[in-house]
Amino acid sequence: MEIVKREICEYALLANNIVFVDGVTRTGKSMLNLLIASLDRVSHPQFIEPLEQLMPMYKTGHVDLNAISSFMRLHLNERIYNYQLSRNLNFRLDDLTSIHNSSNSKEFIRNLSKTDGDDVVKNLGLSDVIYQFQTHDILTHYDTYLKLGLNTKLIEIIRNPIDTIHSWFKRGWGKRFDSADPRSGTCLFRYKNRTIPHYVVGSEDRYLELNEMEKCVFMHNKLINESIKQYELLTKQQKSSILLIKFEDCLVSPTAVIDRISFFLKTNPTDTTHKAYSDARVPREINDNDRSIKLSDIKDNVNDELYKEVVILTSLYEQFSYGMEG
Repeated sequence: MEIVKREICEYALLANNIVFVDGVTRTGKSMLNLLIASLDRVSHPQFIEPLEQLMPMYKTGHVDLNAISSFMRLHLNERIYNYQLSRNLNFRLDDLTSIHNSSNSKEFIRNLSKTDGDDVVKNLGLSDVIYQFQTHDILTHYDTYLKLGLNTKLIEIIRNPIDTIHSWFKRGWGKRFDSADPRSGTCLFRYKNRTIPHYVVGSEDRYLELNEMEKCVFMHNKLINESIKQYELLTKQQKSSILLIKFEDCLVSPTAVIDRISFFLKTNPTDTTHKAYSDARVPREINDNDRSIKLSDIKDNVNDELYKEVVILTSLYEQFSYGMEG
């Protein structure tokens, strides 16, 4: 008897304009989300966590591409549909995704009067709304991401390695994965009865020998180097769907950054954009002395090899934006 493998149906996306605001953790995505949300036709931000969790599972052979593609299309469509009906709203005052932080909170009130049904789907097909979602680490898995065929744009934010690594350390990322912290939201694996993050698959033994600060450096550097590698492999056309933004440019020149993003998304600033500057606390100065203190702290707590990697990556970032077009 012939065994027929059933392929999972992959739905078409309900929205024509989707942008993922992406980057490794602690690079300023939430700040960028606030600024982007102030642009004309751009939605309030939402998180789309499953993508960053499923792609590592695919690369390690634990789930197939058809399953990921089908699930993500279902998940995105559900998020977009419910957004149009003001379902699953966040009312926590301090959260990025809270409707209290929306530049157009009245929209959520108006949506409450909509009738659930096919008309919502029909109107979505005619809508010019740009739906923005915050993601993590897509660029580090971009070869896999392209296979999903989701046809979205990506705004990738990058930040000085010294600041990023030190922020990782302060947030406890050098130890939280070891204890399988349920709040980490990261795909973890078991290796020799130890818990490791997917970032270090293939380098498990070396990772387990490191101290807390060294683990932060090691993970960060692997992610950045993989991002650079993935970007270099892209064609010019593929790169046109990615906009690279430096965190420091957001701080000191937010208007120039907004202009670049507006051109990329084919939209414009609004009357609420300057309020978004205030909410994001930009423009503001960069404290070079503070960065020097962080670098000294890193140097005192990592081995010579890892410290040298930090110095090299920092130079590459400061002089050439990692060699990626920005």
